[in-house]
Amino acid sequence: MRSSIEQHVWPPILTGRPATLMALQHHLSKSQWWSAERMRANQLRQLDRLIDFAMRTIPFYAERLRAAGLEPGMPLTWDAWARIPVLSRHDVQSAGDHLNAATIPRSHGRSGEKASGGSTGIPVRIHKSEFTNLMFEAIQLREELWHREDTTGTMVMITPPFSAMSTAMRQAASTRKGMSMPHWGGIQSLIWTTGPLHMIDLILPADAHVDFILRHAPRYIYTLPSTLRLILWHCRDRGISFPGLRAVWTRSETVDDALRELCHATLGVRIVSNYSAAETGYIALQCPTSAALHVQSETCLVEILDADANPAAPGACGRVVVTPLHNFATPLLRYALGDEAECAEACPCGRGLPLLARIAGRTIDTLVHPDGRRQRFFFDQTAVANIRAIKEFQVVQKSLHRIEVLLAVGPSFSSADSAKIHAVMRAAFGSNFEIELSSCDRIPRTEAGKLRPVRSELPQLAH
Repeated sequence: MRSSIEQHVWPPILTGRPATLMALQHHLSKSQWWSAERMRANQLRQLDRLIDFAMRTIPFYAERLRAAGLEPGMPLTWDAWARIPVLSRHDVQSAGDHLNAATIPRSHGRSGEKASGGSTGIPVRIHKSEFTNLMFEAIQLREELWHREDTTGTMVMITPPFSAMSTAMRQAASTRKGMSMPHWGGIQSLIWTTGPLHMIDLILPADAHVDFILRHAPRYIYTLPSTLRLILWHCRDRGISFPGLRAVWTRSETVDDALRELCHATLGVRIVSNYSAAETGYIALQCPTSAALHVQSETCLVEILDADANPAAPGACGRVVVTPLHNFATPLLRYALGDEAECAEACPCGRGLPLLARIAGRTIDTLVHPDGRRQRFFFDQTAVANIRAIKEFQVVQKSLHRIEVLLAVGPSFSSADSAKIHAVMRAAFGSNFEIELSSCDRIPRTEAGKLRPVRSELPQLAH
C-alpha cells in the first residue's frame, strides 16, 4: 500500500479521499456477509431518504409518487415501493432536465452531466454528484480486493482512448506501438504501488493487439469481450500464449461461458467481469469463487421482474430494474436499464449479496416472427465461434421475413462453413425467415465501442 505522507513508507498512512475509500472498505467487508433481511432493511432506510428528497425537490417525482399513493414524510414500505411505476429509458429521455434536482445536499459536492454510451440505441443524460462518484470508486476498490492478486504487475489496456487523454496520447494509442504510463492511474495508484500501464486502441486488428501484449508481457489484460474473442481466436490458431498473464479483466459487454472456456483453453487464465451502466454505476461484481455476479446492494437496489412486474424466481430471466441509492442529483427510481438477467439461489461463498447467474442481454434484442410473436434473439454462438474462419459476426433482423448474418471472415471460409451457418440459423429461427449471409471487413461498433452479436432493425416495444 502506498503512503500519502511524503518520505514515509511504513507503516503506510492514507489521507484524504483514499483514506475515506479504505474506511468504506472496512464497512463493505462486513456488510457483504449480512443476511438478506438485514441488507433490505438498510436499503429501505436509504430509499426512504431518497424518495422524500425527490418528492420535495423534483416536480416530476412529486407527481409520479403521489399518483402511487406516497406523500412526503410517509414512512416507506416495500409494498409502497412496489407501487412506484418502473422508469423507462424513454421516460428519462423525455423528462430531460426535469428529472434533475435544482440543488443537492451540500455534502454531496458538485454534480455534472453523465451520458450513457448509447448501446441500447436510446441514449440518456443524467447528473451525478461527487458523492455518487465516491461510492462508485468504493465498489471499484472492492473489485480490486476481491480479484487482484498483484497490483505491482504490468497492465495492457485495449480500449478506445479516453476523452481526458491529450491529443498526443490519443494519437500514440491509435498506433501499433501504443502508449505507456509509469502506473495504472486512477484511484488504484493513489492507494497501492502499481505497475506500468500500456494502452492500445481496440480499433486496431487482433494481430496488432497480440504483438502489443507479447511486447509488454503483462500480468493483466483489460478489454471488451468482443475484442478478447478476436485475440483468443488469433492466439488459438497460431499457438500463441502469454507467459506471466494472471487474468483478463473485461467491461461493458456480457461474458458468456463459451468465452470463459475459450480464454482458459487458449491462455490458461480466468476472466474477471462485472455488470455496470453509465447511468447507475456498478450493479454487480463477479464472485471471487465463481463466475456468478453479486449485486452491489450497498450502492443500488436491483429488482429482476417478470412479465407481470413481479419478482422473477431463481433460475428465471426478467427485466433488470435498478435504483442507485446515493444519486440525489438525478434520482433514478426503479429504472429499467433495457437488460435481462437470470436470478440465482444464495451463493455457496456465503456472502449475503444477491446473486445473478448471468446477464441475458438487452430486452430490445428480440426476434419478431411474421405472426407477431416475440422471443429471445438467441442462436448457438458457440457453434458459430467454432468456425475458425469467422472473425466477427452479427445477426440482424432486417424485416419480418429476412435475417441477415454479417460475417467478417478469413480466406479459409468455405461453402461448408456457409452451410454450417445456415444450419445454426435454421435451428434457431425456423423456416419462416430468409437467411442471408453478407461479408464485410469489420462489423460496425456502437459509439461506446461495443459489438452487438444480435441487432433488430424493427421497431421495438418500449419498456
